[in-house]
Amino acid sequence: MNIRIYKTVFTALLGFGIIVSGTGFNKAEASSQKKLDYSLKQATNLYSKKLNKNSDSDDLVAVLKSVEKSNQVKSLSNNDKLDLLNTILDSVPEKVVKQYQEEKMNEINEVISYESNVGSKVSKTIELSDGSSVELSSTDELDNSNSTDSQYMGIAAAATEMGPYRAEDKEYGARLYTAWVKLKSAGVTVATLKLGNHYSVGDYGLKMRYCDVGGTNGTVYSSVDASCKVTDSKAEKVNYDMNAVGTYKISGKLNNGYIVLTSYIKLTSLNKKSKVARVY
Repeated sequence: MNIRIYKTVFTALLGFGIIVSGTGFNKAEASSQKKLDYSLKQATNLYSKKLNKNSDSDDLVAVLKSVEKSNQVKSLSNNDKLDLLNTILDSVPEKVVKQYQEEKMNEINEVISYESNVGSKVSKTIELSDGSSVELSSTDELDNSNSTDSQYMGIAAAATEMGPYRAEDKEYGARLYTAWVKLKSAGVTVATLKLGNHYSVGDYGLKMRYCDVGGTNGTVYSSVDASCKVTDSKAEKVNYDMNAVGTYKISGKLNNGYIVLTSYIKLTSLNKKSKVARVY
C-alpha cells in the first residue's frame, strides 16, 4: 500500500469531515517557570534582532533553522518554543511570511510525495529546509470499529506502525489502513493528519467501505480542517487498485496551506482456497 500527494485543491469534498484545533500545551511541564520565562526572553531577544523589515524569506529560514538547532531553545517548554517561533515570524513583513509559508507547504508536499513512494517500510522523519520536520507512518489492522466483542479490544493499539509503503498478506475480513503525517516544529507536533481506509478482503478481491479523517488534530499554532472521499471503491481483480482522498487545510503561521493525501491500495494476488490476499 502506498500514499501519493497531489497539489490539486478540491473545491467539492465528499465523505467524512472534521474541523479540529487545539488549545495549546500544558504549561505545567515547565519545572521552573521563572527560569524558563527568562530563557524565553533571552532567546526572543537573540533571534528576533537578527531580522527586520528588510529581511527576506531566506533570512527567515536561516534564523528558524538556527532556532531548531539551539540547545537553549530545546530547554524551553513546548509552549515557549512555539511562542518563540511565532514571535520570530512577527519580526518580518507579512509578504515574507506568506512567501515562507508557500515555499514550506510546497516542500512538505514534495517530501511526502517522494518519501511515500520510495518503498520504505520504516516510519521515518524528514527534516525540512527551515529545520522543522515531517514524520510519515501507517498502521494496518483488523477493523472492529463496529464490534463490541471484548476479544477485539486493544487490537488497534497493538497494530504495527510502519512507513506509508506496505506489501503484506491479509486474511479475509474487515481491515483498516491508516496513513499518518505529523508536522513538527522545534520537535513539537503541531498538526497530525490521518487518512483512514476501511476496506474488506474476500473472494471479491478488495472493497473500500468508507474513509475517515478521525485522529486528525491541530493546535492553536496549526489548526486543521479535514475531509475525505472514496474515489475508487473496488479492486476486484489482481493488479487493480482502489483509492481514497483526504484533503487538509492547515491554518497558522508555522504551516499554512493545503495537503492532499491519496491512498493507493492494490490487490497483487488472491488465494481463494487459503482465503488470503496479497495487498500492496
